[in-house]
Amino acid sequence: MVGDLAEVVCPPYDLITPELQESLRRRNPYNVVHLEAGEGLDWTRLYGAGGGNLYRDTTALFEDWLGKQVLKRDGEPCFYLLRHDFTLALGPRLRGGDGGFEDQRRSRIGITGCVGLETYDSRQVFAHEYTEEPAVMDRVSLMSACNTNFSPIMSLYRDSDSILAPTLQSIMAGPPVIDIESDEDQRLSLWIVSERDAIERIQGFFDNTPVFLADGHHRYEASLRFQELQRQASQGSLPADDARNFVMMTLIEFDDPGLMVLPYHRVVKGMDGPALERFHEQLGQLFDSQTIELSGNNAAGELVEEVVRRSETGRVLGFIGPGPDASRLLTLKDGIDWRSWGHLATSEAWILEEKVLKPALGNDLSQQVNYVHDHEEAWEQVTSGECQAAFLVRPFPMAEFEEVVSQGQRLPRKSTFFYPKLPTGLVINQLDGVL
Repeated sequence: MVGDLAEVVCPPYDLITPELQESLRRRNPYNVVHLEAGEGLDWTRLYGAGGGNLYRDTTALFEDWLGKQVLKRDGEPCFYLLRHDFTLALGPRLRGGDGGFEDQRRSRIGITGCVGLETYDSRQVFAHEYTEEPAVMDRVSLMSACNTNFSPIMSLYRDSDSILAPTLQSIMAGPPVIDIESDEDQRLSLWIVSERDAIERIQGFFDNTPVFLADGHHRYEASLRFQELQRQASQGSLPADDARNFVMMTLIEFDDPGLMVLPYHRVVKGMDGPALERFHEQLGQLFDSQTIELSGNNAAGELVEEVVRRSETGRVLGFIGPGPDASRLLTLKDGIDWRSWGHLATSEAWILEEKVLKPALGNDLSQQVNYVHDHEEAWEQVTSGECQAAFLVRPFPMAEFEEVVSQGQRLPRKSTFFYPKLPTGLVINQLDGVL
């Protein structure tokens, strides 16, 4: 009914710009963006005059697709196993902790299912980011309108003894039910897991296995809010196996060779004279500066490669400033005991934000600092005069991520970019009935 399945999936909502939304809408009338992004991307409209439900039309469309069997619910509860094949583009795209600077074909495996909602103090679900209220409330509004998870949260788990791996490999020995080539040289293969023994092995493994939110903090917190709203509507309680006590996740093992973590670089603009003076004063107090030889063709790439290499033995940043020869390496001074700052100081982004940018910019930080994945883009924004400075950072290593986050710490905003994002539309979870 929908034609090519590759034409009906989309990225998660937070990657969908207005331009991409319109392109996806035109691509196929059944692209899931019609449900995932709703009527628009202006989340602040939830607090605007007039109120109302932004997703009223989404509700009607979802019910229409169900009625026409554009979407057809499986007859029994299942897990879904996703193999996500992709090519990592040329450049210093490092998985936390290992190297590689050439195009690489990677494969990542994830189990999609319903995970019981837990507050963070239970230490069963760990968050590493803070959230913004408008975005959380937007997802609450969508869930309230459709009673459905349209996109899975990406989460991580640890299986050091490879207990689960044989079960997953056995499932993938058969043919997938979905096998499509999507955008950007990505291939998506999906297996349905309905065999009782396999289901019980997966459930048994996760009974006492904590999960770490990788991508989807706003959706997770929205699910907690939605659950509480449903409890209130049911006079304060829901049955333990009620579907509204769960949220759809795709779970990926920490050591999966396809788990890629890319950095967010920091770009600074709009500093006036006093702020600029404080900025350079803080840098001078904390860091030794070293100019390095960079070629004109790939200067940004060479600089970030050097940052990654030297970060093995110290806290290092790449600095890009205006004018010739203004780009250099910044290494934390030998006499500074960064460990005394706490576990979060293993993150160069935390050191930069807490010890340089906040003292220099104060309350203006959120307006004057932007975050970009592409080191070339950061370089261009500074050398063109659009911005005043940029900092290139290494990808945050997964070993340090697990150690810090498992202690209940949250990293600075935009510390990790898990690549590629999970697709939306392969599996949709209605929050009806019991599990």
